Amino acid sequence: MFGVAARNTTTTCTRSGRSSTALAIRLYSTERHSSLAAKVWVLTNGDPIDTLKTTRVATTLGIPFEIKHAVPTGTWLSEAVRRPFRSIRTLLSKTHTPSGTLQHIQDALATDLPQIVIAGSEEALPGLLETKMVSCGQTMAVYLGYPKTKLSNIDALVLSRLDQMRLRTLGPGRAVLENATSTLLPFSGGLAPTDAPASTTDTLAVCIGRGMEPAGFRLLTRDVDALAEGLLRIPARVRVLLPRTIHKGIKRMVNSRLISRLQAADSLGSVEILDYALGTHHPSPADVIAAASHVIATADNVSMVALAVALQRPVYVAGEERTTDILRSYYHALETRNLVRRFYPRGSKYDYMLMADIDGEVDELSIIRSHDPWAKYDAQADLDAIASFIQQRYKQFRL
Repeated sequence: MFGVAARNTTTTCTRSGRSSTALAIRLYSTERHSSLAAKVWVLTNGDPIDTLKTTRVATTLGIPFEIKHAVPTGTWLSEAVRRPFRSIRTLLSKTHTPSGTLQHIQDALATDLPQIVIAGSEEALPGLLETKMVSCGQTMAVYLGYPKTKLSNIDALVLSRLDQMRLRTLGPGRAVLENATSTLLPFSGGLAPTDAPASTTDTLAVCIGRGMEPAGFRLLTRDVDALAEGLLRIPARVRVLLPRTIHKGIKRMVNSRLISRLQAADSLGSVEILDYALGTHHPSPADVIAAASHVIATADNVSMVALAVALQRPVYVAGEERTTDILRSYYHALETRNLVRRFYPRGSKYDYMLMADIDGEVDELSIIRSHDPWAKYDAQADLDAIASFIQQRYKQFRL
């Protein structure tokens, strides 16, 4: 359905998209896709998690795709600071270089635009919007997540239940969008292997977040101390995953109060640190999580929680008791579906909460109550639904 043959035709439009020629093409020309290559651009910020989810969608669509890298921006600058900076940079720069190179995408030409462009990170969003603008709206923009732009700027949105909960705070009608589909979890691209052997050793994958989740959590010193105390009581191999982008203050806190304590108590070499900010020589986070017997994620790391649940690993959320507002409700929804549990290991400060009437085997990593068996999340169903939605939107987009 995506196989539109490329033809040697051209369109003209201004940067603002207001030229009468561009408007006529956008609204009335039945051949407005003829000048676009029959392919997909996948825009990534270089993070392996971002690359996994965007390429998984592109692969499922079944047409050729190219991976393009977003031009780095200051992730930790506030949005109020970044927006005028981007505007000034745009005003002071030329519309395009003579070769037609795009400003927000590395090694991308305006003369070789795709039919569909997919992005799933804040860093790749400017490139997504730029591609759509330069094509005069001919390229369909797909975004995985809650974008920091007008939702109408995106042709196909893939939102999670958490994103919908955020939208509902703006008004009940905002969560019902014609250009959006939704899944329970933020789409991660992870798929549980059908023939994976059971782990024979206890290996904990400990996933540290970036420090803050706007929906209702900020990682504090006491959260890191509680996590360290809990891990020190568990006789298992520990692999700590640090994200590619993390505030330097949060990283110093994690290094001094968590990693240094684990390494000081480690006499058998059972603690491994995987810092994805140092390069790509580490195994992918998906492989690390798939090989783990248990996954522990800080409450601000919703993306890794989603990946671990999609890979059908036992997932424990550290610091969940301090979540507030929307995030607290969201984790409660996941708990009631037996997809996650709170990280309350035996011997920790939460021992006093152990219920005397627990029937059956006690979960040593979440001892406060009896639990129903872990549920198995069907990530393949999410992927199929997302691909079907994008195909449907593309048919409407071409009309």
